[in-house]
Amino acid sequence: MSLRIYNISKGACEEEKVCAERLMRFLYGGRAGGAALWLLVARGIFSRACGLWADSKISRCAVKKFIVENGIDTEEMLKNPDEFKTFNEFFTRALKSGARPVGDAQNPRAVSFPSDGRHLLIRGVSGARSFYAKGQEFNLAAFLGDAKLAKRFEGGDMLISRLSPMDYHRFHYPVSGEIAVRRNVRGMLYSVSPIALAKKLSIFWENRRVLNLIETDGMGLCAFAEIGATNVGTIVNFDGVSARVKRGAEAGLFRFGGSCVATIFEGGVRINWNPRLAEYSAENIECYARAGEVAGCAEFSKT
Repeated sequence: MSLRIYNISKGACEEEKVCAERLMRFLYGGRAGGAALWLLVARGIFSRACGLWADSKISRCAVKKFIVENGIDTEEMLKNPDEFKTFNEFFTRALKSGARPVGDAQNPRAVSFPSDGRHLLIRGVSGARSFYAKGQEFNLAAFLGDAKLAKRFEGGDMLISRLSPMDYHRFHYPVSGEIAVRRNVRGMLYSVSPIALAKKLSIFWENRRVLNLIETDGMGLCAFAEIGATNVGTIVNFDGVSARVKRGAEAGLFRFGGSCVATIFEGGVRINWNPRLAEYSAENIECYARAGEVAGCAEFSKT
């Protein structure tokens, strides 16, 4: 099966092959798959095994093949392919300076895409009823782990940024501000494939994640969550609480596997989103964009 996405920079729709489609349909489609899912995947047994391989020296043999099969741009990489000692070292690679320029860098109201990948905009997250499949409702209080905090974000917009294994796996700040709070939430390691999310939206609040609350300059509080998934054993953050961060700067990285980032704004924060992002997201079609590109422009007032 191919997944239809809209490439914002190219201005055209593309077909993207779903990674491990048959396996995903088995694991998330019935009782037999569900048992295997719980035993091997959700509890992290499979992910830990893959992580041990990805950190081993023998895994470096897979780097060049992965680059060729997935069309990875080696020109933007800080290191040459031969310099990586393990697959995870390649997977968490840094890019050359300027490889992910920050769009509209001097505009304090701009909001950036936080990662390379497929992005879905949800307007009014607490009242939306269509997430990857109709009828699914997002449990904001469970996701944030705080019902009182969830009240602040009621009616706010959420940008879901989904990374596939072939993407550059460092994530960047979507806004500037100060990291006020960070919470590490323990959980499962379900896949964030569209097949899995269409069957089980609760993956978002059941999976392991790191929640950052960023106090922005004029845009209220921004919840920036890094969500682990199958084969993602480690989430690394580069800055600590109280750090002053800048939009477009590297925030951290995911080790081997697909993963997801969610950016949520307070209710009342008005954002003029990229019109194509808004248009295609309304049809439940993800949009491809890269980290640092402008996703929208916010107004300073929350009222």
